[in-house]
Amino acid sequence: MSLFNPLHQPRATSPNRQTPVGVTARLLRRLKRDERGAILAELALAMPLFVSFLTGIVEVGNYLLVNLKLQHSVVSIADLVTRDEEISEDVMLDIFSAAPQIMAPYAMGADALVIVTAISQTVDDPASIYWQRLGGGSLSKASEFGIEGEAPTLPAGLTMRDDETILATEIFYSYEPIIFQFIPTQILRKVSFFRPRIGALQTVDPAEGA
Repeated sequence: MSLFNPLHQPRATSPNRQTPVGVTARLLRRLKRDERGAILAELALAMPLFVSFLTGIVEVGNYLLVNLKLQHSVVSIADLVTRDEEISEDVMLDIFSAAPQIMAPYAMGADALVIVTAISQTVDDPASIYWQRLGGGSLSKASEFGIEGEAPTLPAGLTMRDDETILATEIFYSYEPIIFQFIPTQILRKVSFFRPRIGALQTVDPAEGA
């Protein structure tokens, strides 16, 4: 009896039949060739970096503009104080009232303060702070030159001449970042030194009617 049974011959493998490994390889090759959506994928990966870059540009630009505004404001205020031979309390109030307009579009209010300090000396007396006025805002800051009636803290290289006054004008501004803490919150300070055009300006006249 023959052991060969024609009914149990091995089934021939179809040439179109794929093994799991072959199917996976074929899918990978198709995905590699298919570039649809590649631009969107790249854009999605690059977008966070692009947004961070734009944010940094805006923040740095705003910071530089605030510093330029502060420098312009402190020079303008010092120029107004030293224009005339005499100055009064009323004139000082008018100058401080003009400070927010000079700083526009940046608001002052509780975020800023202007301090004008008159420093003078005579032949017999050393340099001292003859008078000091502040206004233009309500930020809580003290002058780095000292207080009225005391010897001033002067920067190196600043020379004083007898019977001459130096008007040291300071402006302080509380800087807050617009979006992120890319540039930290800080108090900015700008200073301007002017000598009076006429006279010594060693005193401030009382307000009219006082």
